[in-house]
Amino acid sequence: MAGYRRPGMARALLWCVGLILLTHGDVTEASPFDLKMDRALLTVTSDLTYPVEVWTVSDVCYQCNLSFTGLIVTSRSSGNLTTNTSYPTRLDFVWNHGNGTNQSVCSHHYHYGEYGHYKMQLPKCKLSILTDPVNSNIPILVAFFVYVALGAVWVVASYLYRRRFGGEEDEMRHLLINTGRHNDASPQKSESPAKPRRLKSLDTFRGMCLCIMAFVNYGGGGYWFLDHSVWNGITVADLVFPWFMWIMGTSTALSFRGLQRKATPKMAIFGKIVRRTITLFLLGLFIVNAPDDWATIRIPGVLQRFAVSYFAVSTMMLLHMEVGGQEEHYSRTEWYRDLVPYWKQWLFVLCLLAVHTCLTFLMPVPGCPTGYLGAGGLSDLDHTNCTGGAAGYIDNWLLTQDHIYGDETPKHEYQILVNYDPEGVLGSLTSIFMTFLGLQAGKILLSYEDHGSRLVRWLLWGVGLGLLAILLCEGRQNGGWVPINKNLWSVTFVLSLASMAFILLSVYYFLVDVRRWWTGFPFFMAGMNSISVYLCHGVFQKYLPFSWKIRHETHANLLFMHLFGSNLWTIVFAAYLYWNSIFINI
Repeated sequence: MAGYRRPGMARALLWCVGLILLTHGDVTEASPFDLKMDRALLTVTSDLTYPVEVWTVSDVCYQCNLSFTGLIVTSRSSGNLTTNTSYPTRLDFVWNHGNGTNQSVCSHHYHYGEYGHYKMQLPKCKLSILTDPVNSNIPILVAFFVYVALGAVWVVASYLYRRRFGGEEDEMRHLLINTGRHNDASPQKSESPAKPRRLKSLDTFRGMCLCIMAFVNYGGGGYWFLDHSVWNGITVADLVFPWFMWIMGTSTALSFRGLQRKATPKMAIFGKIVRRTITLFLLGLFIVNAPDDWATIRIPGVLQRFAVSYFAVSTMMLLHMEVGGQEEHYSRTEWYRDLVPYWKQWLFVLCLLAVHTCLTFLMPVPGCPTGYLGAGGLSDLDHTNCTGGAAGYIDNWLLTQDHIYGDETPKHEYQILVNYDPEGVLGSLTSIFMTFLGLQAGKILLSYEDHGSRLVRWLLWGVGLGLLAILLCEGRQNGGWVPINKNLWSVTFVLSLASMAFILLSVYYFLVDVRRWWTGFPFFMAGMNSISVYLCHGVFQKYLPFSWKIRHETHANLLFMHLFGSNLWTIVFAAYLYWNSIFINI
């Protein structure tokens, strides 16, 4: 392949190890036609005696109309255009008669490869490959196997160390830090899960989410599956935010149990709730959103959504909590001890879901179909500005277009002309539900003393919520009753992500806290300082040495930089805080 140099295996391995500072030369991969990443070149040759227009639509754009590429191939000539290689694409070649009528000459559907050069011959509609595309997935595959290998080496080394020296130094240090005794204390190990100690598997789960979130926020190597879903569906990037909210709910249950044991006055607890809510909201508003103009400041955001959900769930818990005596009363009840005593909380949350459902499917939206769940734009030319339906309308009414997100994921593929915020007002109701489901996991942990009862119930919740999500979306990405949609924070999105969270916590709990086959390293260190790592990586993400300018972007170049930068925060920085006993909470 002339003009393009494939990366060797040795260089690919270097790209993947972000923990080690290696000499990284400038990789000048270039296509013959100087194509950008995720693009292919298509040359259209025509033997026709009339001009032909080229129209296109991507498979990821559900029910979208064709859009004009701007290329007109005149009679007996040729022309070039670039096409996206992330998704399969349909190209239509049309003869425009000039009197409002069009005649299709050829329609072709194909998944083009990155940096490939293709030739389409008209009117035969024959596609040929002039330059082979490259496999841009090789760097991410190599990175995956390198990390798996490093993890396996660590597990084996840890096992051999424990066999030789008979100690669990990291576990003991973890307990020492959690009990506040760093030097002269000798905590005794206890197998009873009823003992009040930090749930290490939960820290591990939180840390894993933070590692994925940091990597995705850096750009995920430029891969489409490490970006957010264009509209319906789930990608890796869609997982971590709702999982964080679920984990926050679980932590809230554990926190309230501690406050209950200390007989902390309710007014003091409420003061802490208000302070933490305001802190989270302001950090999101001014640090994460990083506004530079009051006239266009974005009000919704990730931490703002955390603040709203935390306030709602914590206040609900506070109203239900009785200081002293309640814990023992519930521990004597039967198998439903984690559900029936909290029926008022369930009633409140189900009412929120009912409000969300009614607003989504029944609220009239001017100029839009009632119950509209689409992205608008190319998917519905009669309702191009109806993006998000009721969710978008409520945000525009309360916040206006100037104060919501302006670079949403579906903007390019659907050619949306209005702003739409995936962390908008209506989705806060389902976010509260997501946090409450995490709270339910915490109630199970506190209500049952044996590991088996906890694991069985978590797995039952995981399977049950997953089946309900499949039923509501009819097992389809598009066209179901309630599609799984992160942009809308649909009910099915929350149910499916909560299902995964219950199952993942079960796995981590079994490996880390029950069998102790794994210490949770390196994830638990980031999980114990999540807010510090999250804020620092967001603020300093664009500065050296956490990122740098790349003259010619390729997936390999970006992957190295994104892994290197995100690992500096989630592993190196988190380990520094951990080993220096620095733990910052809000």
